[in-house]
Amino acid sequence: MSKTKYTKGRRIYNIGETTDKPKTVITSKGAKLKAKPNTGKEFGSGNGRVKGNKSDPKKRKRLPGIKNIERNVLQYIIGQDIQVRQIITAIYRAINFKTIKSNVLVIGSSGTGKTETIRQIAKRLHIPYTIEDATKYTQEGYYGADVEEMIYNLLENANHDIEKAQNGIIVIDEIDKKAGHEEHDVSGTEVLKSLLKIIEGTTIKISASEDPFEEEMIDFDTRNVIIIFLGAFSGLEKIRDKRLNTNPMGFTTRNVAMNESQKSRFLKQDLVKYGMPEEFVGRIDTIIEMNKLTKQDLSLILKRSKLSIFRRYQAELRKRGIALSYNGKLFDCIAEESLALDTGARELSNTVNFMFENIMYDILANPNKYKKCTLDLDIVHDNTKYLLS
Repeated sequence: MSKTKYTKGRRIYNIGETTDKPKTVITSKGAKLKAKPNTGKEFGSGNGRVKGNKSDPKKRKRLPGIKNIERNVLQYIIGQDIQVRQIITAIYRAINFKTIKSNVLVIGSSGTGKTETIRQIAKRLHIPYTIEDATKYTQEGYYGADVEEMIYNLLENANHDIEKAQNGIIVIDEIDKKAGHEEHDVSGTEVLKSLLKIIEGTTIKISASEDPFEEEMIDFDTRNVIIIFLGAFSGLEKIRDKRLNTNPMGFTTRNVAMNESQKSRFLKQDLVKYGMPEEFVGRIDTIIEMNKLTKQDLSLILKRSKLSIFRRYQAELRKRGIALSYNGKLFDCIAEESLALDTGARELSNTVNFMFENIMYDILANPNKYKKCTLDLDIVHDNTKYLLS
């Protein structure tokens, strides 16, 4: 007699006493019951139903030149020139050279631009993508999400165009949180092992029907899906330093001189020492380390980046006929204040929002009254230090 077990967003069938492996069905109805990812949806196409593998070639957009993509992305991402090029190259390599697998690991602390870099690239390439948080996934899916739901999220963000989804990007953030730092800590490493069937390239059965009780199935080929893992990996540099036999003073016990690039490079063996399973690490093809942003980098983000929160405030004031006046040293003051919390560019928004809090109130309370707003350097610490005139 058959038994049906239900889990979040999927069904698993155990049929009679046979030795067949259970089928995993990810239903669109089940997926709608949970929060949808808010990324990548705008880059898909289709009419909401699963499409076959025969997309009209005339409707495909030509891949932009790699130099143009790099130039455009660098208008948004500051302080990561080499890393942006590495990530773009890895994605273009996966698209243009199908026989060369590209599973990428990007290591960097919070606020260094890991996620935003990929978002900007995917946006310009019109590639469907999904950004997943590794911490919400479990091995079985009974108490959290099942890793195979990543596939359905990608398909959903491609508007159910299966060919686009099969050539899309899955970004898995906080992957370092699944490392097993202790021998008994196996739950996280088991999730990483369960990802192998996706990152190795295989065919997964998923439901093609809106009805969770329909048996209509389609094959989803993961061979051309680009997998990008993100993580802070706090403490990994200590493992690297130990491998290099470097003491706190910076001297090495080896006789062989090493250049800076050799010293800064993380190796797969460092990740294994950190607690990542060997089977998982062995399938990482490219390791990229983001720079830790300096005070100068944060200052340049405020001045130049198209994502700058300061520039957005300035533009909003300009729309209302208000000129913003400030000392050029203000950017350094904001950067220094934000740097103290060690969250990279993320803290810039908090600092700048604090600065403009009272200014926004005065402008909204007295519309069309002011033509100029002058900021004092001390406004970074005291948001009453401004003059509206």
